[in-house]
Amino acid sequence: MRSYHTPGVYFERDDAAPPLIGPLRTDVAGMVGIAQRGPLNLPVRIESRQQFAQVFGAPIPQAYLAYAAESFFANGGQTCWFVRVAHPEDARVASLDIVDRTGTPILRLRAGSPGTWGNAVVARWLAREGQILSITLHYPDGSQELVRNPSQVANLASRRTVDEQITLDPAARPLVVFEVPTTPAARGSNSASIDDGEALLGGGADGLADLTTAHFIGEGPRDREPATGLAALESIADVSMVAIPDMMPVIRIAPHPIRRPRLDCANLSAPSPLPEPPDSPLEFPPAFDIGALHEALIGHCEKLRYRVAILDTPDNLLPEAAMAVRGPFSSSFAAIYYPWIVVDDPLQLTSLVRRIPPSGAVAGVYARNDRLYGVHRAPANHVVEGALDVGFDVNEIVHGVLNDADVNVLRSFPGRGIRIFGARTMTSPSEIIWRYVNVRRLVSMIEKAIERSTQWTVFEPNAVALRREIDRVIRAYLETLFRQGVLDGGSSEDAYSVTCDETTNPPEEADLGRVICRIGVQPPKPAEFVVVVIGKTQNAIEVLQETGALDG
Repeated sequence: MRSYHTPGVYFERDDAAPPLIGPLRTDVAGMVGIAQRGPLNLPVRIESRQQFAQVFGAPIPQAYLAYAAESFFANGGQTCWFVRVAHPEDARVASLDIVDRTGTPILRLRAGSPGTWGNAVVARWLAREGQILSITLHYPDGSQELVRNPSQVANLASRRTVDEQITLDPAARPLVVFEVPTTPAARGSNSASIDDGEALLGGGADGLADLTTAHFIGEGPRDREPATGLAALESIADVSMVAIPDMMPVIRIAPHPIRRPRLDCANLSAPSPLPEPPDSPLEFPPAFDIGALHEALIGHCEKLRYRVAILDTPDNLLPEAAMAVRGPFSSSFAAIYYPWIVVDDPLQLTSLVRRIPPSGAVAGVYARNDRLYGVHRAPANHVVEGALDVGFDVNEIVHGVLNDADVNVLRSFPGRGIRIFGARTMTSPSEIIWRYVNVRRLVSMIEKAIERSTQWTVFEPNAVALRREIDRVIRAYLETLFRQGVLDGGSSEDAYSVTCDETTNPPEEADLGRVICRIGVQPPKPAEFVVVVIGKTQNAIEVLQETGALDG
C-alpha cells in the first residue's frame, strides 16, 4: 500500500489482471507505384485525395497510382500508405543556382523530390545590392509561394540534421528547398544570374525508363539503408491489404501541353507571362513481369500473415486469358479482380475517360465494408463509386465460369451501377474453408488481435494461473465478437471454443517453456470451423492455423 502525505482522493488498482483484447482496424491499405513527385521508397500515410495530391502530385500518363488513390478514397477508404518507386540512380531532382556577377552561387533552389515536375517550377526574385530579398515560386498546378529572406531560410534548413530531414512529415515538406551553396556551380548546371530576376528549375528526371520489377518488389533494410518498394510496407503494422496498380502497362501517349497565357497587350499593368519549360519527351516505364509481381505480393502477405493482396488482371483480356493469369497461384492471402474499370480522366489522353486497374477501387470497397458492416461480411455486391463502365461486359454464363476459377468479377447492372460481384480468394480447391475473402480477413484479424494483446504472457511464470488468465482474456474477446454478430452460431458454444489447460499443456510442453492455447472460431457461413493455436514460448508468441470440428 502506498503512503500518502496530503489530503485528497487516490485511486489504486487492486486487480492486476491483464487488459482485455480491443478492436483492430482492418481498413488500412498499402499501395506501391509511380507518382509525379514525392519521396522515393518511403511509406507515407495519406488520408484524403487532397493530401495525396499535395504529397504525390497530379495524375500522370505513365502511371495509374494517382487514379487508384482517387478510387480508393472515392469508395470510402480513409487511410492508405503509399510508396513511390523510381530508378534510384536515374531519378534526379530539379535545381537552380542563382549566381552573382562573378559566377559564384549565392543561393540554390532544389525541388523537394525527384521528377520532371520540378522542371516546370518558375522562380522570380527581387534583389538589391547583391542580396535576394524575396522569391516567388510558381508551380505547375498554378499555385504560388512567396518566400521572404530566402538566404535566412536556407541557413535554417542547413542546420537540420540528416535524421531531422528524414523524419519530417512528408506532407509538411516544402516543394522547393533553399540551400546555401557550399560548392561552385558545376559546368553545365542549371544556373541564372541574380540580375535575371527569373528562371526555371531544371535537370529533374523521373527515372522510369529503366525501372525494373525488382524496384517494385524492393529490398529489406541493410547497412543502415531503409527498405525499398514493397518491402518498405513491411514495417507498417496496420496495413491489411496491398496492391501494385502500376505493374500494368500504360498507353504511351503524352498529354496535350497546357501553355501559359501570353502577355496581354491591352493590359500592360498585368504581370509578364511565365517562361515555358523546355519540351522534352516523357519517360515511360517498360513492361514489367506481372507474374513475378503477383507472386511477390502474395509472398509478402503470406509472410506477414495479417494482410491480403488485391491483384489486377491486365487490360483488354478475354475471360479465358484472365483465368490463365490467375491459374498458377494458390493462396488464401490473395484475391484477383477482372475486368478494368473506366473513370474520368483529367489528362484526357485519348478521351474524357481512362481505363484503370480496379485494385484501388476494390481496396476502398474493402475499407468501406469493414467500417460499415465489419470485416466478417464479404466485400461484394457493393457499388464501385466513380466507375463509369467496365472494360469487358461479363454476362451470367461467363461470370459463372470466372467464379468457378476464383476470379472476382466487376459487372455493370442496369440501374444498379458497377458492382463487385465476387469475394473469393485464390486458394486451392482442397482448402475450401479459405475460399472467401471475408473468412481469411476475419481470422487474420482475430489472430493479430490475440497475438498483439497476449504479449504480456512472455516471461510470465508457466503455471495454472497464467493459463487461466489467457483463457479468460481470449474467451472475453471472442464472446464480444459473437455478440456483435461477427461469429456464426446459435450460442457461444457453437461460435467459439477456448482450451488452455493440462490437455493442451502436458508437462513436456511446460518443460520447454511453452504455453499452448487452442482456439476454435466459426466464421459466417459457408465457411467451416477454423482452429487457431496460440503458443507462448520463452520470448515470443506464435500463431498456427488448423481446420476441423469445434471440439478440435
